[in-house]
Amino acid sequence: MNFRLYREFFRALANQTRFSIVQLLREKPYYVNEIAEELKIEQSRVSHNLACLLNCGFVEWEWSGKNKVYRLSSDLLPILAGIDKHLVKFAPALDSCQVLENESKPVVVIAKPRPATVSVVKPRRRR
Repeated sequence: MNFRLYREFFRALANQTRFSIVQLLREKPYYVNEIAEELKIEQSRVSHNLACLLNCGFVEWEWSGKNKVYRLSSDLLPILAGIDKHLVKFAPALDSCQVLENESKPVVVIAKPRPATVSVVKPRRRR
């Protein structure tokens, strides 16, 4: 299997907002404004992240009156259930992995100071 596809699959789920939307949609279908209200985030942010989840095939929608109602793809549900099952098994190792902990620490880059520049301002002549 292609590494890039694995990376993109998990990257789509690793975003906090998208993860929260996916977890919410596991319960039942929701309208955009319901998702925004439930997660206490702006509707535009929900819509932006739903677009990603739609493009990735994780979420589907259908019309309900004049509004779209969103639900998880039925193909994603067993995958998430499998991940949940394995997370229970791997949780202690993931929590204690020093390599992952070090990778998540911010990298501090110290820039070389730039030489100071001096601006000379000539006084204006009075007429």
